[in-house]
Amino acid sequence: LIELWGKGGIGRHEVVRWKAVTHVSPSVQQQASWFWQVLEEDFDDELRGKVLQFATGSSSISWNGLKRFVIEPSNGYDRHLPSAMTCGNMLQLPRYSSRAVLEKQLRTAVEATSSFEMT
Repeated sequence: LIELWGKGGIGRHEVVRWKAVTHVSPSVQQQASWFWQVLEEDFDDELRGKVLQFATGSSSISWNGLKRFVIEPSNGYDRHLPSAMTCGNMLQLPRYSSRAVLEKQLRTAVEATSSFEMT
């Protein structure tokens, strides 16, 4: 089952596959660029898995892969957290002013929501 459902984390090499199936709204192009940098450089496998769980409902890329992912803008700026629509594999990012703000708010959102996981 672990092979079928994934291992519950996302390695750096899997970020490349994730990015390849992503559509980014032009209005958050900069924030999306920071998002990928944060995933690749700042977050470990477990936290990348939590980001994927937050945005898609799954903490791993299954054996048949992620087919589509969308990054769209949301209302708000630096003090707002990102949001997600898991049914559409969509992450909604406010127009953050810096990579540091995005990293902080993304970490806050995924760590807060991971405490609500059903077991």
